[in-house]
Amino acid sequence: MAGEQIPEPSEHEYEDALEPTHLIRRSDVVLKAGILMLGAGTSGLRVRELMQQVASTVGIQRLHADISFTSIVLSVRRRNTFRTQVAEIPNPGVNAHRIAMLQDLGNSLPERTTVAEVDARLREIEQTPRLYPQWVLVILVALACASVSVLGNGGWREVAAVLPASGLAYWLHRRMGAWQLNHLATVLISAAVASGLYVSFAALLTLALGSPSPRTAAGFISACIFLIPGFPLVTAGLDLTRIDLQAGVPRLTYAAMVVLAITIGVWVVASLAGLSPDPVPPLAGHPVVLWIATALAGFFAVFGWAAMFNSPPTTAVASGAIAALGAVARALMLQAEVRPHVAAFVACFGMGLACALVARWFGMTKIIMTVPVVLVTIPGSSALRTLIYFDQADVLSALEVGVSTVLVVVAMIAGLSGARMLTDPEWAFTRPEPPTLALARMRRLLAFRRPASHPAGDEPDDRE
Repeated sequence: MAGEQIPEPSEHEYEDALEPTHLIRRSDVVLKAGILMLGAGTSGLRVRELMQQVASTVGIQRLHADISFTSIVLSVRRRNTFRTQVAEIPNPGVNAHRIAMLQDLGNSLPERTTVAEVDARLREIEQTPRLYPQWVLVILVALACASVSVLGNGGWREVAAVLPASGLAYWLHRRMGAWQLNHLATVLISAAVASGLYVSFAALLTLALGSPSPRTAAGFISACIFLIPGFPLVTAGLDLTRIDLQAGVPRLTYAAMVVLAITIGVWVVASLAGLSPDPVPPLAGHPVVLWIATALAGFFAVFGWAAMFNSPPTTAVASGAIAALGAVARALMLQAEVRPHVAAFVACFGMGLACALVARWFGMTKIIMTVPVVLVTIPGSSALRTLIYFDQADVLSALEVGVSTVLVVVAMIAGLSGARMLTDPEWAFTRPEPPTLALARMRRLLAFRRPASHPAGDEPDDRE
């Protein structure tokens, strides 16, 4: 109408008009992919790789990401426009199934697609429920902890005491996590409850049978082994191997803090229970029976641990089978008086190679196969002896056993890292496009089996 005044645009409308909205939407979806991957617990390299894949498919030309344990600082460029964003993860955790789904997403992205399509797939992955109900996890975790006690020379009495103690402690751990209690306090309380319940159940068995077991210490640490920060510890080692200090150092610090909380909880109960620091005697019996028991214990220990990490059942079974072989190999080396840290290195190196080959043959994700297998080499008994020696003020013995414990942990990470560098050029080289190694060509020759989902002539991506 004549004379009608057109309202002036507001200050906010002027600001909105200047914003690069297309770049903002693209940057948001790239950052969302990175946060989902980082929050699932994988290494910084794979987080960066997924973000680059998503950025490429939505048309972002350049990307730079600073990745730590709990945050990402992302800078993107499209034509002459830049944008920087920061996102944080309040409660880092582990979700192996999400890692696998996100990696499949990155490997299946077309050359170009819309932001809406990528965001929809990310939302679907984010909303995917966990694979195992809580009651199943309680059973599997209890079985895993009992199996670890067998690997530590525990007998049937230790298994009988570990099963209810670890199951109840894990259930309480999950409940305290749902209440959003301080994480380190949750770990400390869970460790104290698990070891305290174990001592109580072991005492009940002693009353019923009339004599104490000489293997009681074998199940003490096993009852709370589910608290060990496996994913942060292994991924920290892998990140540090690539000199990715920004991601590796915070992960290692977090893992050390969790181990310290476990140590305090266990130490209190061990002091009150008066456990002996003497080594647990080896199991007696027919060699064939002992090797079968060792293999079964290795399988169920790793299968239960993998399920706790939310690994798909087929991947958990594959990890368990590889761990069964690794547990027997390590036991044979220890029987031949090989040093514990050397045995741990050889076992972890062999299991790492086996995980790489099996992952390629059957289209699985390497990192979620590799981490659980280290459970069969964790030096739980020597760690407990170190605590008891310190509690008894026997500093020299504590230092001797403690150094051996640290060497085993370092050997575990070194073995897995060596296997990763030997089978994956991205870990052996720091170039943007690493050369193909001779072993990589050998690996292709060994890949005589392809997953049915891949058409003939297409090689599945064997990166973790």
